[in-house]
Amino acid sequence: MTGKDLAKKLLSTFPDLESEVALSLTNAFFETLKSAMKDGHSVELRGFGTFQPRVCKGVIFVNPKNNQRYYVQEKKRVVFRTGTEFLERLNTPFDAGLDLGTQTFRLILGKHFEDTPSFLLRERANVRLGEGLCESGLICDAAKERGFSALKNFKEILDRYEVKNIKAIGTAVFRKAKNALEFIAEVEKSFGIKIEILSPEEEAKYTLKGVKFGLEMLDYKPKSFVVVDVGGGSTEVIYYKEDFEPIIYSIDLGVVALRDFFGLRYPLTTKALQSLRDYIRDKLKELPYTKPEMLVITGGSASLLGSLDLKLKIYDQRALHGHRITLERIAKMAQRLTSMTLSQLSRVKGMERGREDLVAPALCVYLELLSYFQLDSALISEFGILEATLLSLWGL
Repeated sequence: MTGKDLAKKLLSTFPDLESEVALSLTNAFFETLKSAMKDGHSVELRGFGTFQPRVCKGVIFVNPKNNQRYYVQEKKRVVFRTGTEFLERLNTPFDAGLDLGTQTFRLILGKHFEDTPSFLLRERANVRLGEGLCESGLICDAAKERGFSALKNFKEILDRYEVKNIKAIGTAVFRKAKNALEFIAEVEKSFGIKIEILSPEEEAKYTLKGVKFGLEMLDYKPKSFVVVDVGGGSTEVIYYKEDFEPIIYSIDLGVVALRDFFGLRYPLTTKALQSLRDYIRDKLKELPYTKPEMLVITGGSASLLGSLDLKLKIYDQRALHGHRITLERIAKMAQRLTSMTLSQLSRVKGMERGREDLVAPALCVYLELLSYFQLDSALISEFGILEATLLSLWGL
């Protein structure tokens, strides 16, 4: 591997890193390694292993085809000795968590080694399982087919990494659909995955667990905050205050449900947009009012909001997690994006494919939430219910 190869690897892992910086880092690494090897010193990568210089003595090589003998001169080479800790970490089995929602199915793989949780791989698919649920009360055949296609791909990943320990949870769509148990039985029969349907309270507790873990990573320790997960079928609102039990509310303000209920067509008319906001505003009156230190938003709609604000070309968890978005920015986005056609929306930087028609309800919910709590910004957490599936498996 050359310095340029390593720089490319760094850039693919850290998209926000400048290419010149990545190349400088890799060149410095190779120069340090080269200098150490020349002087006969080892170079340790703590937690991974050690690069060690070795002198290979001259040997006689015999060509088996013609029995011709050749002498290969003595030369220096570098060997990498894997550290014990790294080997143990590699041999720790993967665990998996699945969050199966109204709009999106998500998969996460991770390891729990020496009391340290690591989230190593994430996959997602916009399956739109709740399509038509508002009218029929059923998971339709087309949605079911999309869900099974996503789960088939997930199963291939689970088999590839030899995952045995799996926690799969289902949220609003499974609580509402009349044929949810039939879908769940077919999933278990086809893929061996057991889906646990969470109550709104359980869903909120999982969300809070993941968010708190994410806030600790940011070194944020607010004494009171409100967590909001705007899902496809419902919105979970959690009031957290230090030393008190969290207060949990689940309201019917899912973005898929709102789209279907109002039959939204893009571009939205002024009347349609105002009607949507009025409805959301009245629904939020079900919540008790208290002004928190911070509003934390999580889930697919929050990620979409952050991606649009940052104009991300690809999903970037590091850029999104901890990103703060203002009420003013959301208002400008709402004004601009709701006046576009679906075709135009699909070309907007930061737009996630399959969520174009959910932009209006998502933006309106966030606008009304910030207005209701009298706050001028919200913090995005990329840690939530999905990560909590693994945290619960590990007893954290």
